[in-house]
Amino acid sequence: ENNQLRKEADDLGPRAELEHWKRRLSKFNYLLDQLKSPDVRGVLVVLAAARSKLLKTWREMDIRVTDAMNEAKDNVKYLYTLEKCCDPLYGSDPISMIDAIPTLINAIKM
Repeated sequence: ENNQLRKEADDLGPRAELEHWKRRLSKFNYLLDQLKSPDVRGVLVVLAAARSKLLKTWREMDIRVTDAMNEAKDNVKYLYTLEKCCDPLYGSDPISMIDAIPTLINAIKM
């Protein structure tokens, strides 16, 4: 799922993107919580004691999950800052939107 291309409608805005990354962050947080559970830790101890070749694969997968969670966390943080600037664009007419654009551009630059 991490490497799949997302298909979205053209009329979706920043809120949809934020919701996507919030769901993704939630999934990866849950997954990492499970990976840190005592049961999983016990299995890893047994695999290490047995000098299993699976530990290398396990570590690689753990790193990939952690990286994906960090990416989602960074994107959620960034998109939350943009959300405040984008809210006027959702509820305004085109003329009123002009006033919100400089604030949005500055937020994107930061």
